[in-house]
Amino acid sequence: MAIPTSYLTTTKNLDGILNSIVGAQAPEKFTTRFLESLDYKTSADRLVIGVLKSLGFLADDGRPTQRYFTYLDQTQSEVVMAEAIREAYSDLFQINKSANKMTKSEVVNKFKTLSQGQYSESVLDKMAMTFTALCSHADFEAPAATKE
Repeated sequence: MAIPTSYLTTTKNLDGILNSIVGAQAPEKFTTRFLESLDYKTSADRLVIGVLKSLGFLADDGRPTQRYFTYLDQTQSEVVMAEAIREAYSDLFQINKSANKMTKSEVVNKFKTLSQGQYSESVLDKMAMTFTALCSHADFEAPAATKE
């Protein structure tokens, strides 16, 4: 099943975190300490690290990937995010090529099917909330980002 199992428990700081990433120099490793240096200190904020790994922005060891560096170019950020979402949630986009336009409840139902019922309603709800919040930071209409 190709839907990320990492999710946020709240998306209230997602805008700020993504804006801070673009505004900050890329770290050697993206750690909780780096996140705290951006003024995101709660345990809920730390979950973004798993989400960034799912999206291919960070390697498993926390090192920023080429996708992360391309994302730092503000003219490319939303296109890079769309590309990352399409890849990370590929099964969802196979079911509906406009998955980014689905409502949160539609996403919950598709995730329920894709995960074959292995997650609770609460987890599915948070996974769908994370997906829809990420989509709000992506441009699905633009051509793909240029590979450097």
